[in-house]
Amino acid sequence: MHDGRFATLEQVIGFYSDGLHRSPTLDPNIAKHPGKGLGIDRDDKAALVAFLKTLTDPRWARTTGE
Repeated sequence: MHDGRFATLEQVIGFYSDGLHRSPTLDPNIAKHPGKGLGIDRDDKAALVAFLKTLTDPRWARTTGE
């Protein structure tokens, strides 16, 4: 994310799904969901990661060692 706390898309999706911490600066679209996150199931997480990886343009991607 913007502050470098996550190294992978899976970690970012896990944060929004399961590890969300409510705060005054939390986006209202996320805050309207009950509980501690969006509750995305394993299959949907994998599908979301797969989709997001299709958006990578190798001409602009930086080398990450993956």
